[in-house]
Amino acid sequence: MKSRRLDRRASFTAQSCAAQRAAETLQPPSRRLLDDPYSRHFVRDPLLRAGLIHPLVARGFIGLLKSVFGAAGHFFLVLRVRYTDDVLESAVKDGVDQIVLLGAGFDTTTLRRAAHRHVKIFEVDAPTTQADKRAVVEGLLSAENNDQIVWVPCDFEHDVLRERLLASGFDPTRPSLIIWLGVTAYLTQQALDATLADLATVCAPGSRLVFDYLDTTVVAGGGKSVRARLWTEAAARFGEPYLTGLTAGDADALLTTHGFQCGRHLTTLELLQHYAPTYAGRSPVDGRAAITTAQRTG
Repeated sequence: MKSRRLDRRASFTAQSCAAQRAAETLQPPSRRLLDDPYSRHFVRDPLLRAGLIHPLVARGFIGLLKSVFGAAGHFFLVLRVRYTDDVLESAVKDGVDQIVLLGAGFDTTTLRRAAHRHVKIFEVDAPTTQADKRAVVEGLLSAENNDQIVWVPCDFEHDVLRERLLASGFDPTRPSLIIWLGVTAYLTQQALDATLADLATVCAPGSRLVFDYLDTTVVAGGGKSVRARLWTEAAARFGEPYLTGLTAGDADALLTTHGFQCGRHLTTLELLQHYAPTYAGRSPVDGRAAITTAQRTG
């Protein structure tokens, strides 16, 4: 089998996502959709870094991405973080003290939530990407705050997630929050099923799972949106092709099969209506992606 790019080096997709979050953070408060001051530390590609040299340049960078790939991609990428932060805050208030970042990439939850000293965060990702991230995180956080992080190298296509988590000290008897963003489309259906089956065995009743996915037409390279097709083609060119798409019905059925009950599915438009209503009426967006929170039943 042909080796994937992330088998050899850190995910470029994770770096480009960090660049978009960093560019959004540079916008004036009146325009800013996300405040993520740490993302810029993970951007090493010279072209991506060039887009962050000044707020006006960052604005142009965002505009370029929207014009080529459509506004929906950027809006979804930054607003899913806002949504997930809200779920996390609610879970912590309810007493959840185990957070698992599946396919963590350059997600900055660990850095932005360092004040939650009683919460243990399990960073789960491919060894290549994780090694890059760990070096940056350990340089930014104090030794005391680093103690709350558990690094769990894991290849979802080959490793058994359950074994990796349990070996790292995860407690399956206590409720947890699982955050699984920007990963499912890159997995085979078999790996997706295996990961959810593993989660079903280690997530105590009441655990929550934040889960996003791409629509089947986007993954297949079809649909009416030319910009969405370009988005799909770009992922393949960077060596991280989309493999699995889902509809809302597919996601409901998949999660139910593994003991998770889905809540409401939010598309880009619905995220805009909630977090940035002034953009919702004047920004053409498609339904290429959605996010939901599911709860472990039983």
